[in-house]
Amino acid sequence: MLFSMFVTSIALPALVFASEPVNEVCPFTGNPVNPEVTAQVGEDTVAFCCGGCLNGFIKWEDNKKAMYIAEQKAARVKAETALIVTTPYLLDTCPITGETFDSMSEPLVEVIDGREIRFCSAGCIPKFKANKEAKFKEIDAKMIAQQLPYYPIDTCVVSGDKLDAKGASVDFIYGNRLFRTCCNDCKDEFLADPAKFVPELDEAIIKAQKKTYPLTTCIIGKGTLDGMGGPDYMIVGNRLVQLCCAGCRPKVLADPLGAFALIEAGNK
Repeated sequence: MLFSMFVTSIALPALVFASEPVNEVCPFTGNPVNPEVTAQVGEDTVAFCCGGCLNGFIKWEDNKKAMYIAEQKAARVKAETALIVTTPYLLDTCPITGETFDSMSEPLVEVIDGREIRFCSAGCIPKFKANKEAKFKEIDAKMIAQQLPYYPIDTCVVSGDKLDAKGASVDFIYGNRLFRTCCNDCKDEFLADPAKFVPELDEAIIKAQKKTYPLTTCIIGKGTLDGMGGPDYMIVGNRLVQLCCAGCRPKVLADPLGAFALIEAGNK
């Protein structure tokens, strides 16, 4: 089985070494690559899911190969240097108008202070930015209430102590995702190095939620969860989404609430 920490948790620096492929998914199928099936282009290594895709790549013109490699490197540099959106916006309403997003039209997506926020119209974006502190406080309260039922542990994500060990838990949103600590000191320690503490929480979510996961097929690819070497465990707002491969993740990120609805339909 594949276990890969969701980019949605914390995006770790992705340095590319000479022998390491510049890509993580096959340029033809979107499936995870096999690191043993590669092509060398100058000093760069490109990996593929199978020999057939490798043969297809060999037929590409040199400028097309160079452009693909440049795009993959640029994406990694962006992940290293930019503040990463770790979880998509998980509310179904615009933070300015309060209107529910129309399924017939795509909400506008804006990254503000490293967080993805979705709006019903372009005019809402400057209104949010003009009053960011209050607006983040409003949506954080909604996200905490939304995600709290799925939070898997009753201990501090930093110290391991009971959440009420010092009176009451400190619940906060980081990257649109709920985290809980026993005190503000632990919260500060978490914020100083989030990547240090997220994997253990992800493991707890997988352990707790896969027991009752209602589907045996991928909500995106529609095939069996183990059909592409999976399941691939994706954590979205402290909820487990099981997929057949990492290539299905972008569609979940584009419509996370739709993905949740499909999972919940499996319980009926």
